[in-house]
Amino acid sequence: MAIVKYFDSKDEREYYKVRVVRKSPVNPTLRVDKLANKIETLAEAQKIEKTLTREADREIFSKEAQGVQWKTLVEEWNEAVFKKDIFAKTLSATAHDEYYKIMVNYTSEWNSLRIEEIDKSKAWLLLDRVDREVSIARRKRLRTAIDSVYSWAILSSRVKGITSPCEGYKSKQKEEEKIPEILTLEEIKKLLKYAQELNSHWYPIWALALFTGMRSGELYALQWDAIDFEGRMIQIHRNWTNKTGFGPTKGRYWRSCPMGDQLIDFLKELKLKTGNTKFVLPRFQSWTDGEQADRLRKFCIGVGLPSIKFHTLRACFATQLIKDSVAPAIVMKICGWKDLKTMQRYIRLAGIEVKGATNSMKILPEKEAMGRVLELFGNN
Repeated sequence: MAIVKYFDSKDEREYYKVRVVRKSPVNPTLRVDKLANKIETLAEAQKIEKTLTREADREIFSKEAQGVQWKTLVEEWNEAVFKKDIFAKTLSATAHDEYYKIMVNYTSEWNSLRIEEIDKSKAWLLLDRVDREVSIARRKRLRTAIDSVYSWAILSSRVKGITSPCEGYKSKQKEEEKIPEILTLEEIKKLLKYAQELNSHWYPIWALALFTGMRSGELYALQWDAIDFEGRMIQIHRNWTNKTGFGPTKGRYWRSCPMGDQLIDFLKELKLKTGNTKFVLPRFQSWTDGEQADRLRKFCIGVGLPSIKFHTLRACFATQLIKDSVAPAIVMKICGWKDLKTMQRYIRLAGIEVKGATNSMKILPEKEAMGRVLELFGNN
């Protein structure tokens, strides 16, 4: 950017010329060069310099948006998440992988489109179609993923002057809420009884999941140094996934789980069996490979119990505590839930809010009267 005074031999007089060069901070190949000459005064040259600068900035912003195709932007966002870019939405590795796959699957028709070509009409039509094809939850994840890409692109200045085209979309579809899969107390006891009798190597894992409500990755990462027998408490602060290895818990904060007498005895017995290993639970390939849900479902079907996934053991733990009159706020702390909405599902499942409400309902005829009615019918 410069103002230069020069002599024009043809006019035989002095003029000013202005040159403004702007480069994109996010795409160095984008450049705008503006030039104006034969300006008679310095004041006028300074005024023109400001005008050219504004014009150059607008052109750069426009070219930044026009130069980016949707497919390219998605891949750049994907890379930014893996690099833990400060502007990329924080997602667990599993959640990010799922969001990325959903987006790649359902937005492939946008791949060759430039960002400014993806307007609300295209986005809303896409969401509406997906709404009718898949579950509400899956459509919500798709929208969240698209919004995450736009949020990162705007915050990181990858593109400017745009907003997410999904903004304002409201689904007309209402998904039927399904009763969560769960085991009764008797079914829980049967599961552990069969697992022990059949000498399943999953037995201690399922038992500890039902005793503590811990997630599979938290159980996999559990070490003996986190168990305080004297204080009767387990500190849950580690997690493990087969993609990222060891790290913090899903909520990225530690929590405590109290231990009852039966759990303490169970762990002491397990300690004698495991010896000096630092991990509480045994290791085997199917668990390392993330097959815990499939293995539990197959086992349940094989012994005649309802088919459940591994995460359901956490729900069983929470539901049993609620049925035993443990305050929901305490259950939330033990399980590491911050969202009351999640907790409400298990409160309803336990039925504690409505238990006994119909005890006073007595609408059938008295037994004496019913006896006479039966007599009459018996005579016919």
